[in-house]
Amino acid sequence: MDYYEINADTLCILPIDEKTSFIYEKEDNFIVNMSCIEIIKRSCLFFGSSYEGRKNASSSLLTATYKLPIIIEESNQLIFFPTNSSKNLKCVWISYNNFEGVDKISKNFSKVYFKNNNKVEIEVASNVIINQIIRSNRLKVEFNKRKKAV
Repeated sequence: MDYYEINADTLCILPIDEKTSFIYEKEDNFIVNMSCIEIIKRSCLFFGSSYEGRKNASSSLLTATYKLPIIIEESNQLIFFPTNSSKNLKCVWISYNNFEGVDKISKNFSKVYFKNNNKVEIEVASNVIINQIIRSNRLKVEFNKRKKAV
């Protein structure tokens, strides 16, 4: 597949190499000939904003600058968070909306569970994922506060 847009069924996006990603969805898994960050950027554009715009909004809402979770699509609050810097080739993007839990496998490996009982093992410490879930939750809360204030 040469093109992919994030949707409500997307669980996570894993890098295979610089130009290829593995997509986990609720009912399907497949390879896409796009990098993880390219999928994120194109999905942001598809839903009406640039990745930089989404990143700047997250930075403003969270008063943070690195490993920012972003709202890919606002009306359904599709939030994805990175496991590393988005510039890191090992960066996995995980759906906050579909996340269920995480188990530590070893110091640098975790098993991520999704709400539909799917699971995936990734190379990242479980505490990193837990911190990113907390940040994603804060992003959602702050976004909703500002939305209500308007």
